[in-house]
Amino acid sequence: MKRMKAIPAMLLAAVLVAGLFPALPAAAAGDIYVNGPDSVLAGALDGAFAVGGGGTSLVSGSYVLTADGVVTIDGQSGSSGGSSGNSERPGRDETSPTPEHLSVTGSITLPYSVFRVGLYYYDGTSSVRNGTLESANLENDVGSGYKFGYYDSSRVFHEVGYTSDTTITMAMDRNVTISSGVSIGCYHVLLPGSYGSFEEASGAASQYSDGFPAYYDGSYYVLCGDYESADEAYAAAQSMGISGAEAYSASNRCVTVVNTKTGRVLFEFDCGSELNLAVSPQSSSGKAVTWFRGNRYYGDFEYVRRSGEKLTVINIVNIEDYVKGVIPYEMSGSWPKEALKAQALCARTFAASHFNSNSFYGFDVTNDTYSQVYRGLTGATANSNAAVDETAGIYILYKGEPISAMYCSSNGGATEDSENVTGSAVGYLRGKVDSFEAAADSINGHSSWSYTFTRRELAEKANTRGFSIASADAIEISWSDTGNVIGMKLTDSNGRSATFSGSACYSFCTALLGLDSISFEIEENGDNVTFVGSGWGHNLGLSQFGAYAMADTYGFTYDQIVNFYYTDITLAQANYTN
Repeated sequence: MKRMKAIPAMLLAAVLVAGLFPALPAAAAGDIYVNGPDSVLAGALDGAFAVGGGGTSLVSGSYVLTADGVVTIDGQSGSSGGSSGNSERPGRDETSPTPEHLSVTGSITLPYSVFRVGLYYYDGTSSVRNGTLESANLENDVGSGYKFGYYDSSRVFHEVGYTSDTTITMAMDRNVTISSGVSIGCYHVLLPGSYGSFEEASGAASQYSDGFPAYYDGSYYVLCGDYESADEAYAAAQSMGISGAEAYSASNRCVTVVNTKTGRVLFEFDCGSELNLAVSPQSSSGKAVTWFRGNRYYGDFEYVRRSGEKLTVINIVNIEDYVKGVIPYEMSGSWPKEALKAQALCARTFAASHFNSNSFYGFDVTNDTYSQVYRGLTGATANSNAAVDETAGIYILYKGEPISAMYCSSNGGATEDSENVTGSAVGYLRGKVDSFEAAADSINGHSSWSYTFTRRELAEKANTRGFSIASADAIEISWSDTGNVIGMKLTDSNGRSATFSGSACYSFCTALLGLDSISFEIEENGDNVTFVGSGWGHNLGLSQFGAYAMADTYGFTYDQIVNFYYTDITLAQANYTN
């Protein structure tokens, strides 16, 4: 297909009146000469303009005479390109082949058997990310009491203290008011001397009504009271009459543990930036379950004052328990088990491919859509838990390594090559026509959608990316081999254009226009342009509604489902170093 630029206003001799040959079909155009052999029209015919009595306008709908015959100026398209007429969208009439089964072959060694999940970590303002906290409560649901300690670089817990209290609050060691309304002061009376164990320090602290043990830089100390100023703490130290007692406030990395109801200080932990307080819920009757901010969790919790300010809260949890907390929030726990098992493989593998990927914050993955939605046990069902248990330890590999198993809600009929979405080519994220997904349209709220813009609104959106067009008077879209939009060109009546391709097109369509996916066509009605499409998400990897349809309608197993959505993969059982 030869692309042709806009016709200069003075070169109109070759443009025939619209409708001159209404019965003649379009033909492939050769070179078109305008006003002489030295002026060859280049670019798309539907981008040509003419000047008439009413001003400048597109000549779409007119005809031109070329060496190959008469050609209509309605836009030309090939297998990878199309105009607003959407006449040759590829791929969507294809039927997807039945995917082959995959067996679990071989094994893979992973460094850890636990994930570090950021629950509250963001320093800014966000509608998605949970912000850091001044204080954070825990309450035993199953179990009683907690151990205090820290995790080393191998993700092994080291105990340094404990409490039998069942409702506790971790707070930054500043003057704060916790959720129960009790105010906690950050100044204390530090008694002289240090102790060799938590038991020794606790015994010494018990001699005072407001005494408590502390673990500072590898040693134990005893402190008393909590005061809002150094002067108050100094006065209290003087009144105690103990030689060597002094007013004290720990570093800006210190975390204080108090009884949530009374505010009584139970313990302090300060090892600077080297180690962070970890709290491990205890249970003598099965696995401990703990309430935190309205959700129930397995595992331990870590509290980090990264910048010396508020607390970052991290859940340190066994891999399989983590996956159980992801599945019901990424896919309904009542869906077919084979679909849930496929989702379990994706969630487990995605996380394993992101060990330490958020090292700035001190964890692997977030609990939101920047990684995977995770809310502990609250939404889990027997069905979703069984899907995790029946696939425990199984990972999706590409060339021997866990894949970043990206998935979306629905793809609208086809997945896409990763380079057309993220800008990077990934071997296992290859676009495929997905004829299975349509079987779930009745339960998929995004199986069809539409958004309408004026031509000027489209131009304004495009201009935020550095272009300068007055109006989207002509629109040309390009499709991939699977029928997703991977290119868009907007042209105004002066011939100025804004062109987006690949990942830039994806960003323009989803981030700026707010379209649900890149699976769409366009309909033009005067000044209005309507985007009519299907799907929700980035069109990469597994489609969740597609997995539902493959399991429910077609009876495919989890291994067939992942084998369909990811290219050249294998399945392996994991061994864990730690």
